[in-house]
Amino acid sequence: MALEIAEITFDPKARQIRDLTFFKKNFRFKCQRCAIFCCNLGGPQLSIKDIEKLRKNGYNPEIYVNNVKKKDGNKQFMKEKEDGSCIFLKYDPESKKHACTIYKIRPSVCRLYPFEFLLNNRNTGTLRIIPCCRGLNALDGKIVDHKFIKSNLLRAIFDSID
Repeated sequence: MALEIAEITFDPKARQIRDLTFFKKNFRFKCQRCAIFCCNLGGPQLSIKDIEKLRKNGYNPEIYVNNVKKKDGNKQFMKEKEDGSCIFLKYDPESKKHACTIYKIRPSVCRLYPFEFLLNNRNTGTLRIIPCCRGLNALDGKIVDHKFIKSNLLRAIFDSID
């Protein structure tokens, strides 16, 4: 169950926020690098932009894309390891932390997690949280405010709706 935290009105051509209304104040987030929910529950759905970005960086889609037939058309998902984790996830037993080997070019859904953006109309959408993430409301987390959204989520939001 996801919870709404903000409504964003934006200019799609300029890729800028026009208005931002928060439903939750002083909400914090800091990734705990646990990868329990974001990277271990199967591969995320990939957009054409995600695949193109990986291809431009030397990754062959045949190696990391699963094509899945759905009622509403074919979908492309990141392949996963036998344990269900993303093929680009690695674990460092020394630090007991997980790391994404394609972090700088990871898909838009990964850049948004544990947030998701639902388009309400052409220039308005709702930012929601996926409440199972351990980094939500972390005491040492950054406050999810206009600056946080602009710095950490805005590009991924636009990439997810283009």
